[in-house]
Amino acid sequence: MGIGRLGLVGALFGASFACAHGGGHPAVERAALSLGHYQVESIRSRANLDGVDKFVEISEVGSRMVDARGGEHLLMERGALVLASGGRCRLALAVSVDGEEPGISDRTCTWEVTGDVFYLGDRDGARTAYKVVRAGEKLVLEGIKDFGPNGDEVGDASGERIVLVQGSSRLLGAGPINEARNASAEELPTSEL
Repeated sequence: MGIGRLGLVGALFGASFACAHGGGHPAVERAALSLGHYQVESIRSRANLDGVDKFVEISEVGSRMVDARGGEHLLMERGALVLASGGRCRLALAVSVDGEEPGISDRTCTWEVTGDVFYLGDRDGARTAYKVVRAGEKLVLEGIKDFGPNGDEVGDASGERIVLVQGSSRLLGAGPINEARNASAEELPTSEL
């Protein structure tokens, strides 16, 4: 693969954060995100791989991707999003390429909900706006726009998506990922991905 496995994992993690990155039923149940622990079932994000911008989707069940040389790779993801009071949050993702030891991204973040729009941001103030839609027990965050640290619109996030399952609705058979103890009191626990 042109950028290598570690480069692929790095590109996917970078793309999962702001700026770097159920039909048929007449009645729609109100979607709502609130304080708590969510399992990240899948993420679809823009990434620059081998010099080409494309959407990459990673999920727990695995997603196939073909690199620039035509090689096929299986991407698997496990993750958690913890929303805490005061707009603090933590997003942890573990991504494995072709069954190898996963690369892990564990970042503090910011969040805010206004109506059905969820804003997920990084420490620098850049953030992405997502439309929140409930699909059964899942919350689907559909990308709308990216905003820079000063609040100016800097990009189109349409096509990006995060699928969440609230903590107690975890998929059967999904075991915990071990993680190191938090380095500071500011960080939020994600002890069970």
